[in-house]
Amino acid sequence: MKTKASLNEQDYLHNFTSTMTQKSDTIINYVLAAYFLLGIGLSFKYDTYEIGVGVGTLNLVAYYSAKIFLKKSKFYQYVLSVVLSVFMALYIYQMHGLFEMHFTVFIASTILIIYQNWKLQIPLTLLVVLHHGGLAYLQNFVYNDAAGPQVFFSQVNFDVETFLIHVVLAAVVFFMNGYWAYYFKEHSQNHISKISDEYELENIKLASAKYNSISANKEYNDFINKVTLDLKMPVNSVLKLIDASKDHTDNDELLNYLERMRESTQKIDDLVNDIHHKSKIGRS
Repeated sequence: MKTKASLNEQDYLHNFTSTMTQKSDTIINYVLAAYFLLGIGLSFKYDTYEIGVGVGTLNLVAYYSAKIFLKKSKFYQYVLSVVLSVFMALYIYQMHGLFEMHFTVFIASTILIIYQNWKLQIPLTLLVVLHHGGLAYLQNFVYNDAAGPQVFFSQVNFDVETFLIHVVLAAVVFFMNGYWAYYFKEHSQNHISKISDEYELENIKLASAKYNSISANKEYNDFINKVTLDLKMPVNSVLKLIDASKDHTDNDELLNYLERMRESTQKIDDLVNDIHHKSKIGRS
């Protein structure tokens, strides 16, 4: 069974995660707009309108369709990872094999840290390796005739050694970004857990102080109740003695003294009754 504290912590963590996801989605909207416009810009310079507009539009459709139709799932984030990889491949093609355009996927990998999910780096890694390996193979072994069709992948000789070096470097970048995503998530959870514990401890202190106050109040009222009961008996006895004394004398001066004594004793009796009544209210 989950305790109240754990439920509070989970609720707080859920709210924090939802807020961060919403802010991250907002940032991604701007990133996708920038990537799409970059593809359009390259289309004007390198006459690749069909590819630039077509692939860019398909990327946006794929991402926003997954986000709309799978609202309760994080699958759209993995689609985003694939889309950002496809944008990299698009730019390399549009730039006629300007291999440096693969740095755009490193930028994308860094941006994905905001989701605090290291697994989003996996699609990037796989697609970069498949893209580089597949197109390098086509360029070097299939379409290697200068007079025939060309593959716009790399303007340099992309042999096996070069391929391995780039794969290792890319994997290091993706691994580091994945680590930071994991670290930020763990740090956020630990921070929220600490806040929840401090909040729960403060509630316990407040409850304890309230209980102690109530307990002290009860003890005080019990004491007052006992004292007033102890006082009522002798006060009542004095009143009865005064009344009995008045019945056994005709001396006016003595009667006057007894009457004054009775008035004073009656005031004490009234005060004791008042305190006793208030102590009963306090106890209830």
